[in-house]
Amino acid sequence: MLPDNPSKERFQAEQYPNTGPSQQIYEVIDSAELAKRWSLPESWVREQTRYRATDPIPCVRAGRYVRFEWGSPKLLAWWAKRRTQ
Repeated sequence: MLPDNPSKERFQAEQYPNTGPSQQIYEVIDSAELAKRWSLPESWVREQTRYRATDPIPCVRAGRYVRFEWGSPKLLAWWAKRRTQ
C-alpha cells in the first residue's frame, strides 16, 4: 500500500528495494518499440541483439524475451558509437 503523498524517490525505493539514489530506473521497451523509435525495421533490431552480432545492442534477456532500457547509458553509448561511424 502506498502512503498518502509519497515522494518519487520513496516510491521507487519501496517498489524497487535494490535501487538507491544513484541508480536510475529506465523505461523498458521491446524490440518493436525500439525499432519504431529509431525508425528501423524490427528484424534489424532483433538481429542486432543476437550473440553472433559483432556489436550487439545492450539488452536484458528474460528467457526468449528481449527488452531494452530506454535512455540507459549503455543504450545511449551504443547509439552514439553507431552514429559516428
